Amino acid sequence: MKLSNQLAELAGAFAADGSMQQKHLCFWGNLTEDKPYYDTILKNLFLDEFKIVTRPHPKPSNSVYGFYVCKPEILRVFNKVLNFPIGSKTYTVQVPKSILNDVQLYAHFIRGFADGDGCVHFSKRKGTASLFKRSRHAYPRIFLSSVSFQLLRQIQNMLMALEIKSTLLTKKLSRKQKVPINVITIRGKARLAQWMQKIGFNNAVHQTKIMIWSRFGFCPPYTTLAERNAILANKLDPASYYN
Repeated sequence: MKLSNQLAELAGAFAADGSMQQKHLCFWGNLTEDKPYYDTILKNLFLDEFKIVTRPHPKPSNSVYGFYVCKPEILRVFNKVLNFPIGSKTYTVQVPKSILNDVQLYAHFIRGFADGDGCVHFSKRKGTASLFKRSRHAYPRIFLSSVSFQLLRQIQNMLMALEIKSTLLTKKLSRKQKVPINVITIRGKARLAQWMQKIGFNNAVHQTKIMIWSRFGFCPPYTTLAERNAILANKLDPASYYN
């Protein structure tokens, strides 16, 4: 069965932020930062692929925003066609074989995953770098993370097929963390350009950081989506974060 681009992207999003039980599947993201992504991108992907209208909503008790899907025919697609398990998948999730076997779907799956479990970060440089690069967050990195090593190894191989170089490391971010996390890192301006040309992002959380960096040459850290939108609307000066 040849998968559509939309279903491959939904598979990536599910690998990042989805879960499935016997009678429903669900997607949950950040309560505030991911709201535009759920209200537009994921909603439209489900509409295009399955002709259903999802109803994203907040779940303040868990500080998440997302939706449920209860149609049995859609659950069968995620379980039988994409081979995602019913129940816990955190440590064992993998890229569906139907996607691994079709390089034309790689970018769509990776974009779906990165929109959920990816991060764009800009850092200061050290040593002999220019004063601007040492004082402003100008060096780009893309991070993809999961506790499933097999998933990230597969994604790294997919990136290699797309000729995007990356590193994959397993590490504990703190002493209290019981299970190590696996992180793919894509470094530098040239590789960011490759990513944007071949894969891109559909989540405004990532898009706005890159837009600010493209316009100003840097992007201050620890900003909210609302703050970045204000910067892009010329209502907030990004240099004010360094005063």
